[in-house]
Amino acid sequence: MNLLHFEGAVESILYIFHSTDLHSVLNTVLISIILVYGIYSYYKNKDRAKHSNTQNVQANLKFIHSDINSSTSKSIGISDVKKQDLIKKLIEFENSTIFLEKNISLAKVSSHLDTNTKYLSHVIKAHSDRDFNNYINLLRIQYVVNKLNDDPKFLNFKISAIADEAGFSSHSKFAHFFKLNLGESPSTYISKIKKRKSFQIDKIKF
Repeated sequence: MNLLHFEGAVESILYIFHSTDLHSVLNTVLISIILVYGIYSYYKNKDRAKHSNTQNVQANLKFIHSDINSSTSKSIGISDVKKQDLIKKLIEFENSTIFLEKNISLAKVSSHLDTNTKYLSHVIKAHSDRDFNNYINLLRIQYVVNKLNDDPKFLNFKISAIADEAGFSSHSKFAHFFKLNLGESPSTYISKIKKRKSFQIDKIKF
C-alpha cells in the first residue's frame, strides 16, 4: 500500500468514526456485555440447581459416624473398644454391595460382621439415627444416586429394573423410599440428570 492509499484508508476510518454516534455504540456494547453475563449467570445457576439435589442427598445420606457415647455403650454391655470396632466394620460394609441382597437381614449382617443383633441394632440406631431396615434402604438409595450420576447407561434403565438391582422387593417400595429421602420421584430425578448432562454437552459444543 502506498502513502496515498494509506492516507485514503485513514480518512475513511475517521469519517466512519465521526459519523457514528459514539454514545450509542458504547451503550450497545455495554448492553451486550450485560446480556451475555446475564445469560451465562442464568445457565450457571441453573446448572448448580440441577446439582443441588445430588449434593444435598450426598450430604444427608451420611450413615455411620464414629463418635462414641460411653453411657449408652455401657447400658447394653458393649465396651467402647468393641463399639468402635463395630463402627469400622459397618463403614466397610457401607462401601460394599452386600446391602443390595434382597434377603438381607439383621441376623445375616450381624453374622457377617461377627457380632450379635443386639449390638448391631444399637450401633446403627445410635450412629445413623435409623433402624436396621431404614438404614439398609438408605444405603440402597445412595447406591442408586451414585449409579445414576456416574453411569450413563443406568439412566436408561426402567424404574423397576433399578429397583430390582438395588435390592428392593417392589417398584413402589423403591419409589417410596427414594422420594422420602430425595423429595422427588425416581423418574423426575432421572429426567433432571438427563437434562443436566444434555446441557453440559451443549456447552462443550458451544
